[in-house]
Amino acid sequence: MGRFTRQSKETRVRWGWLLLLWLALPGQAEELTPVTGWLSGAFSSAEQAAQDRRFERVELRSREIWRGTSRTTRWIYFEQYLSHKPAHPFRQRIFRLTPEGGGVVRMVEFTMPRAIDFAGAWRTPALLDGLTPDQLSHRQGCDLLLRRLPSGDYEGRNQVGECATDFAGATTLVQYLWVGPRYIRLLDRAYDDVGTLRWGSPGEGYVYLRH
Repeated sequence: MGRFTRQSKETRVRWGWLLLLWLALPGQAEELTPVTGWLSGAFSSAEQAAQDRRFERVELRSREIWRGTSRTTRWIYFEQYLSHKPAHPFRQRIFRLTPEGGGVVRMVEFTMPRAIDFAGAWRTPALLDGLTPDQLSHRQGCDLLLRRLPSGDYEGRNQVGECATDFAGATTLVQYLWVGPRYIRLLDRAYDDVGTLRWGSPGEGYVYLRH
């Protein structure tokens, strides 16, 4: 009888946790709605470039993809290119957004095989029809943790020393991101093994304003 009672209690506890998890899902999913929308669209650094010669005129295009695959996961395709070279993006990524709770969103970065084949997917999403999540390569250590500010905007960065790079003499990359309804700000800082800054965004980073 004691064993039966103990098992019954364990079953009730297990079902209790499952119920709490199920009740939490809608709230967690709602955490993704604003930031996913703010990260999607057409953005440009043209205004910043016109005021500060250190900055290039860069276009950022993004859109949500693979919608409806999960209640607590959203996917976004990102593409950046110089305004005078729209057919030659210098950066293409796919990001997976998941809620961490407490207003925190994890933004996981992935690269694509033969990324240039998907150039323009922000405009023609059918280009991604043959691509699936299991074909992507996770950039280990480069996850961004976005925290919601009192203003409602988000800010975040990856863990210092965790995101590896081998570009231009640097070995580690720190990426910062700020997101609001009308803007995305990106700041990169790349360092070598002794902590010397090797390259990065000018000033406080590129400010992309929504069109």
